[in-house]
Amino acid sequence: MSTWKNAVLGASEQFDRKREVLLREAAASFNRSGYHGTSLAEIAKKLGVTKAALYTYVPSKEELLYFCHDSAMDSAMEILVQARAGTGTGLQKLAATLRGYLNLMLGEDGSYVVLLEENAMKPVHMRAIIKRRDRFEQGLRDLVEEGIADGSIVSCNAKLAIFMIMGAMNWSRKWYQPSGSWSGAQIAVALTEILERSLAGTPVAQLIADPGSIEVEEPAEEAPVAKARRRPA
Repeated sequence: MSTWKNAVLGASEQFDRKREVLLREAAASFNRSGYHGTSLAEIAKKLGVTKAALYTYVPSKEELLYFCHDSAMDSAMEILVQARAGTGTGLQKLAATLRGYLNLMLGEDGSYVVLLEENAMKPVHMRAIIKRRDRFEQGLRDLVEEGIADGSIVSCNAKLAIFMIMGAMNWSRKWYQPSGSWSGAQIAVALTEILERSLAGTPVAQLIADPGSIEVEEPAEEAPVAKARRRPA
């Protein structure tokens, strides 16, 4: 039987790599079954290790949920920073961020957990994640304001616009089925197009009718997770 899903093949593999695999598997389980419907024993079984082995990497299930959120926000902020550093209009930068965010959430590795069960975390962890999420959302609002200024986005309330967009994107994690007709990458393109059109100063005449017809290049490497080691003060 394989252990750690064959991600670690020998003793020379590093602690961080094992922890990364743990966070990916935990995130997929939390998304699939919810926090209360997921057990450490179940995650350990999927990884081919004992439950006791998991305590080398996380002290509790609650902290595991926190670390999943924290590492996911690392990746979300990285996507935002890369988009803001690029060229193009505010709308183009916003669309690039939304598409990257959706790819992160709907990727096959299930590395992203959406903050829908705030009460499952300790108050100090919840506050830390909400603070990071708010910073990400503020970055999106700034791109909306940039788009309004350059004319690529119609005049609107940036805060309300991002609330609508985040609600639509985060809920996709709940209805998306990897075994369905559309891949996560195809949905990322099609849903971003819909969201982009809702704000565009010059909206396109039509939208993609069948996401399954979209040709997308799958990422060569897994989305980065588990890079953060911070704990809230």
